[in-house]
Amino acid sequence: MSNSAVKTPMASARIDATTSAAEDHRKSLLKRFVACYWLRPENAYWMALRSMALSRVPLASPAIDLACGDGIFTFLHSGGAFDPSFDVFQSVAALDRVRSEHADMFDHAAEGYTPKVVQAPTQRMAAGLDAKPALLAKAAALGFYDRLIVQDGNRPLAVEEESFETVYCNAAYWIEDIDGFLRELHRVVRAGGRVILQVKLDSMRRYNLEAYAGALPEGFLDIIGRGRLDCWPSLTDRATWESRFAHAGLAVEQAEPFVTPTHARIWDVGLRPIAPLLVRMANALTPEMRTAIKSDWVDLFCELLDPICHEDFSLESQPDEPAEIQYVLARSS
Repeated sequence: MSNSAVKTPMASARIDATTSAAEDHRKSLLKRFVACYWLRPENAYWMALRSMALSRVPLASPAIDLACGDGIFTFLHSGGAFDPSFDVFQSVAALDRVRSEHADMFDHAAEGYTPKVVQAPTQRMAAGLDAKPALLAKAAALGFYDRLIVQDGNRPLAVEEESFETVYCNAAYWIEDIDGFLRELHRVVRAGGRVILQVKLDSMRRYNLEAYAGALPEGFLDIIGRGRLDCWPSLTDRATWESRFAHAGLAVEQAEPFVTPTHARIWDVGLRPIAPLLVRMANALTPEMRTAIKSDWVDLFCELLDPICHEDFSLESQPDEPAEIQYVLARSS
């Protein structure tokens, strides 16, 4: 056996320490997302998986966060943390229209919305962009973005050419004019910079109950899904995504699957159907009672979700397409 194959006690200790540190970070990350999204724990672990994949790519400054929403995801990803009393369900509206009209309960900024930050992120974002002013008002309260822009992603971006070292987006599949959007990403990223996209694949259609529509009673899927797939007009397969990138002048440097079919099947139902009811119930509690119940809830779901919050977790009998992939892209022309 060659010397290079022998692990010394010191080398083994370093490997063990690195593994332990990575596990501690993963568990801490999951808990921060569950604490913020506790009434939708299936969203929390998906976001934790996104954050873990994103952590392997530096967000070189200046960076723009496209479709940033309320900014909570990128804030937590960047190392920010909130007091346990805060979560995203405290500033919501239209709970009675979520089922009947597929209303977005989060598209509302309550007067005095001020998340209690206990740990600032390790870096800032130069800009955040989203189509919903109420969500940007929430993002502004984080003090995390240098500039916030109300912007429909289907229109030319209101930012200067080659102005960002990093362009990040986890919602490109929501965009109708996807080819125009990708050309805009090519325009605004600097030469030598990176575009980081986290995109769902149309394999998602096989990993949810829509695939069994013929066997389910009328109205069942509306309760479960509330028109989710209709909101993803650019959903497609991996080959088509990569063809789109090439046509926009973006070359694939990395392609990293990080959400498995099993993850998608678990996420498909989750607590979505009863989320508006849970929010109403939680928000009717006294602050003290709400915080106490939430603490036990978070601990329980962290215990449940920790074993599956790994990018390779799978219960499938045969390998299949991932549900979501992270692409790192560079300008090729």
